[in-house]
Amino acid sequence: MLKKRIITLAVVLISSLGLAEPVIHKVAVRENLEFLEPGRTERMDLYYPADPQPGEKFPGIVIIHGGGWTGGIRNAEREVNIGSNLARMGYVSISIDYRLATPGNVKKYGKTFPVNIQDCKKAVQWLRKHAEELKLDPSKIGTIGGSAGGHLATLTAVAGPEAGLEPTAPYPGIDTSVQACVNLYGVMDFAGFKSGRTAVKKSRERVMGCPPSTANQKVWQSASPIHQVDPKDPPILQIHAKADTTVGYNQAVIMKEELDRQKVYNELILLDGYGHMFSLQKWRGKPLPELVRQRVLAFYDRFLKGLSATESAERFAALESFEKNHPEAANYGISAVSSGKIEKANVKEMTVSLPDGGKKVYKAAFDMKLEKAEPAELSQLKDQLPVVVQGDFSGKDPVKCSRIILAGRNRARIPGRAGILRKDADGWALALTAGKKVTLRKLIISEQTKLFTCAPAKMKDLAGFQVITLQARDYGDCRKIYYGLFFK
Repeated sequence: MLKKRIITLAVVLISSLGLAEPVIHKVAVRENLEFLEPGRTERMDLYYPADPQPGEKFPGIVIIHGGGWTGGIRNAEREVNIGSNLARMGYVSISIDYRLATPGNVKKYGKTFPVNIQDCKKAVQWLRKHAEELKLDPSKIGTIGGSAGGHLATLTAVAGPEAGLEPTAPYPGIDTSVQACVNLYGVMDFAGFKSGRTAVKKSRERVMGCPPSTANQKVWQSASPIHQVDPKDPPILQIHAKADTTVGYNQAVIMKEELDRQKVYNELILLDGYGHMFSLQKWRGKPLPELVRQRVLAFYDRFLKGLSATESAERFAALESFEKNHPEAANYGISAVSSGKIEKANVKEMTVSLPDGGKKVYKAAFDMKLEKAEPAELSQLKDQLPVVVQGDFSGKDPVKCSRIILAGRNRARIPGRAGILRKDADGWALALTAGKKVTLRKLIISEQTKLFTCAPAKMKDLAGFQVITLQARDYGDCRKIYYGLFFK
């Protein structure tokens, strides 16, 4: 209640003093853009204010995704959330892919460091190169990332030219420095980090191409932000959760101690009751305290926009007021619909009527994949077939099936129970895997069981179809589908 009164008071004061209310921008997104040298397949997405004022210049932010340096992608839940929030508040940001230590890349290149950090620095250069067309202030650029992305965002901020990690192409001579950095639960001591998870240890060795032995200590330290800190570094905000079991919050604590020792301005926020992998607003679907988003935006407002704490608070009050009045435009992240009907559809967008009487408009995305469920026969069921089964799983075996979808690779994206269909002397069973444990649920398959197989579909052909599942990225002012399955 107190928080709402403060927000209301801030808005009232702005009006009573005759001051212009802070501008809350519309969000625009351009996807799948190139930013690396020719031949590279990694891409980026650009988030920016769609309604700039004449002569207005925006700060720039590079968003770096997590995934243990071996996986992840630029347009996952966290990155969509961060990029959309920043554009709403008057920042131009790019969410980037970078070279990952996948088995294919390790086999081809032997290691991915320092190319991964150089890719991040190239993103900073790309922003400066395109500053005029982006209406961007090239002297005000920041970084942000979570987990592996937090590590790379911080290393980008603290590793100057003397670290020997500067890229030579495709933007020679363009400055890679940044003026602010936000580290979300990243590894700060890459060389000394101890993890109980074998996968984390192996992923770092694939990145470096060697174990962290005494002989390799120097190169491993070059990948550690804590070993690159000096007094010239930009301000750094760290946010870490105390219940993080993947990267312990001590990583942020020891980094703060080193930043303090080197007299670099920094802030540290430790969260109780949360774990690894959160955006500015959610952790595992659970809302985070608004202080997380507010502190990140206030930090950038101070160091990239030069605003006072009062001015930043007024901006945040205006943002919350906008979101209260425009709830459909306040969703930044990933959304899913499990039922509904497609009213209109063309090559660019579709309108879906929802069971609660509401409607949503979805646009096409570059990586969109749509499928339609076509009727199939029971004779098409095969042993060891990936499926999604819908039925009553509330009791004990057996389960009476209402619908079976021969879903192939996309089975995990469809509501229901995903697994492998198996047949034995007693009939059919669904093999559900959780970790290393496989549980068999016996199934009753009858003539009333509806059976479907998936076939490619185009948006313009789907008018009148029912939604089985539709997953989209919410950018605040638009939604873009990246996967959908429908049936007539």
